[in-house]
Amino acid sequence: MSGSNPVWAERTPPAFFRRWRAEWRDEGLSPAHYLDFEGGLRAVLVAAWLFCPETVAYRGCVFLKERFCRGTVDDWFAKPGDDRQRIEAVVNHVELWDTFANTPLTDGDRLGEELPQLALALGECWRGVLSVRHPERKITVEVSDEEDGSYGPTVTFWTRPATSAFGRSGP
Repeated sequence: MSGSNPVWAERTPPAFFRRWRAEWRDEGLSPAHYLDFEGGLRAVLVAAWLFCPETVAYRGCVFLKERFCRGTVDDWFAKPGDDRQRIEAVVNHVELWDTFANTPLTDGDRLGEELPQLALALGECWRGVLSVRHPERKITVEVSDEEDGSYGPTVTFWTRPATSAFGRSGP
């Protein structure tokens, strides 16, 4: 799983949800039912910050507000050879293993195995949200899962000015 155009096409319900549905003996139950039965509204309300993150526009770039530090970004801009897209990609890099550091990922629920699907969903959401917020920019979202397993599923993005039909940068 890697690419700059994340698409969550193969939607397999998580193992814990399939077990829950089997316990109810009702294959018609959907993930929305699970959220309602299991009191998931609190988690969904907080997850909105993950799927629809606050952003900061600074020095011609777009950054995740939660990861943005003006001094650090200014230091990176001062280094020769560092470009805006690379700086954005580094600042906006989210490792899902770190995001869920306090959640057991290898227990019976096998949540660690579900993280690549979450990364794809997150990538699709970010691409849509950022494209609407910044129509003057071309948004590139990258979702990856390192083959050596060193970082687990990651999501990042970078931007550049959109090009008009006449070959010039947009407004």
